[in-house]
Amino acid sequence: MLDVTLITDRQPVIGVTLDDLDMATVRRHILIAQERGRYEGSPEPLDYLRQFSGLLDVDGVVVPTLASVLMFATEPERWLTACGVDIAQFSKPYAHPTELLFSTQVRGNITEVIDRTVDLLWARSEHRYRIEGTERIEEHAYAQHVLRELTVNALCHRDWRYIGSFVRIQMFPAYIEWISPGGLPPGVRADNLRDSQTSRNPALAQFLYHAGRVEKFGMGIDMVLDTLAAWGCDPPVLRDDQHFFSFRVSGRRLSAAARRALPNLSERQMRILAEIERRQVCTAADLAAALDQNPRTIQREIKVLLEHNLIQDNGSKTHGRSYSPINEP
Repeated sequence: MLDVTLITDRQPVIGVTLDDLDMATVRRHILIAQERGRYEGSPEPLDYLRQFSGLLDVDGVVVPTLASVLMFATEPERWLTACGVDIAQFSKPYAHPTELLFSTQVRGNITEVIDRTVDLLWARSEHRYRIEGTERIEEHAYAQHVLRELTVNALCHRDWRYIGSFVRIQMFPAYIEWISPGGLPPGVRADNLRDSQTSRNPALAQFLYHAGRVEKFGMGIDMVLDTLAAWGCDPPVLRDDQHFFSFRVSGRRLSAAARRALPNLSERQMRILAEIERRQVCTAADLAAALDQNPRTIQREIKVLLEHNLIQDNGSKTHGRSYSPINEP
């Protein structure tokens, strides 16, 4: 495990061996970096990992570092107890168990965690459209590149001294908040984010740059702030207590005349959604009987509708858990 007195992404993770890294993933990563023009060195995985502090010699034994475990281990959570993201969505502007709409844990190597987290945030945020003449105009509460950049930042710059704390993302009706273990790095403050380029985990940041998850060093926060301003969003709210850093982003106010945009649903999912909207409150057993479907099939499709934020879970009732539509405001 890690020595918590000196946490750096270039520190070896004792107990991990080369066999625990997926070398096929490393090779694909190198190929992508070369195709993007971000790396021109040796195509050999061991050469690459050594060059960018992914491997260290410890008493004559080659040991992967924290950065390479996060990036290339199939299950980094086996050694790093709090790697990944916890997501929770609430129906009210405060976090309380009675208002919880959705929660999940996202685990895996860091690129998988980034991609899956952004997909979930995008699916569960608000999307609408309006028709102008013959043109369909789409509106989104959040820009996808803002969701990605803030997710990357929270994971890439977290402090690994807090080995029991996960990156958390909380979704509320009007805003999303990213909470990262550890305060801002030395010399970085909320009022100089545009000018500071200090990275707490430089080896990991380099790997993510090669992978295309970091577009350009030092420009991510500029892009986030510029996008929020251009979209007419409220300024972000930043908090740093030296133990946790949070970045709160308000969603764009969508046109009152715009309609909620539905994701691509199957015919069965559309029938289930229509039945829930017709009844307003019903259980999975009600749906199975009304639609002549297997209860397990209904439960599987309900999960999809919940993930897309189309219905809400009302909790357990006397005759089973019930569901209701999330109605238009």
